[in-house]
Amino acid sequence: MVQKLVQKNAEITLGYWGIRGLGQPIRFLLVSADVPFSEVRLGVLQDGTILHENKESEDWSSVRSKLDMPFPNLPYLIDTSGDSPVSLSQSNAILRYLARRFDFYGDSETDRIEIDILQEQAYDFRNDIVDTAYTLGEGYAAAFENFSNNTLPQYLDGFENYLTNRDHGNYFVGSRLSLVDFILYELFWQMTLMVPNSITDTSRPTLFAFIREFEKEPKIANYMQSETYIERPINSPWASFA
Repeated sequence: MVQKLVQKNAEITLGYWGIRGLGQPIRFLLVSADVPFSEVRLGVLQDGTILHENKESEDWSSVRSKLDMPFPNLPYLIDTSGDSPVSLSQSNAILRYLARRFDFYGDSETDRIEIDILQEQAYDFRNDIVDTAYTLGEGYAAAFENFSNNTLPQYLDGFENYLTNRDHGNYFVGSRLSLVDFILYELFWQMTLMVPNSITDTSRPTLFAFIREFEKEPKIANYMQSETYIERPINSPWASFA
């Protein structure tokens, strides 16, 4: 009971839940590379109907048993374009693999060092977002208050200052898109919904402009209007912030 989205001539398959989550930056990168890719979306039926959370594990068990890779996990990626198929899991490993292959990993060793640092910082940020979003029941209100008042400002101010001090404010590294732009856009966009007014044209205007410019990238803009684009849910439907 998975949703399969098959693109003609696709040699890459991405497997993940039918949410944005860890999969969305990977989707953005593939779209920006103008590479056809198919998807296996778990937790949803072929028509897009979301399964009850008790059924999610059944989907994953059925897919996991068929994956030929050392550490099966979600997301996973299978690339059959070469002489030997490449199969890998772990979102950061997938992003770096695709970034190297499709030239989203900077133009110099200095760029790549910056990308690596920003990627790690971004996932520290994401871990705190997820910890809050998946705090269930009565504990969510206190977790959200601490996150929005203490944790979030530290991360956003750090990224705002970093980008403000760069010559190319539309990109975090170099003068063109790199893998960290796909990751950070997703996190910043999520924050505009989870904590309204955390990023506006008057509060952290550089991050606000970054979001708007990213959405104007032609391939990204077209993808956002497509039937395969996921607007919501961001996290699992049963999370406190989905």
